[in-house]
Amino acid sequence: MERTDFEQQISALVPRPDPEATAALFALGQALEDESELDGTRDLFNSLSFISRHFNAEITQEAYEIIRYGEALPGEMLAAAFHMAACPDCTPQQMAKAAEHGKLMCFHWPKDAAELSPLAVCTVKEKGKSLTCHTMEFGSFDPDTALQSALRYAHDRQISVTDALLSMTTAMKPDPDGRSRKLLVDSNEKMTQVLNACFGHYPAVAARLTFDADRSQVSVEYNPLWLELSQRQEPAQGGIAQTM
Repeated sequence: MERTDFEQQISALVPRPDPEATAALFALGQALEDESELDGTRDLFNSLSFISRHFNAEITQEAYEIIRYGEALPGEMLAAAFHMAACPDCTPQQMAKAAEHGKLMCFHWPKDAAELSPLAVCTVKEKGKSLTCHTMEFGSFDPDTALQSALRYAHDRQISVTDALLSMTTAMKPDPDGRSRKLLVDSNEKMTQVLNACFGHYPAVAARLTFDADRSQVSVEYNPLWLELSQRQEPAQGGIAQTM
């Protein structure tokens, strides 16, 4: 992404753009490109675009201003936006420090500038117990198929359905060793709490899923704000398939 294009696009997203902050953000994107095969400037723009469409203008401004105090990768910037939306006392400076200390790692990197949020809160119920976690893959898998696969795997291995679901990968296959990307994320309880707090207030969380292992059923509670955003984006994207 060329510098002039980046500056123009950022200025269109952010309520109060600042030349120095935008330059620092562009420099971070270039550094990411030098260190890896990533398209760093575009990835950062995609993240801010995601934030601008799924949160309000003030959260977008605050996410942008993190660069004044430190560096945040695209996924870390998005995680910070969730934290600042859920906790009004969180500041860009605090989020920059959290990113520096690795507390915002391993979160979703938006795939493109128009991506609809694939984030959802998930609860697994089994034998009177429940576990709440989240997924970054909502819309790309069938929850019923995931539960049925977990039920079969749990029966074959004599393990809990909860553990079977937690081992399920995006390829809809169990991987207890954790070498593949998982459907459900249970390793970041704080992020799950933040997502749950944002549900119903912003379209950034698509839904809340409940996997009832005892009844072999899945229920999906859609976020009305997410549905509204998906309908607004549908004409531009040629339709959004909902598999739920």
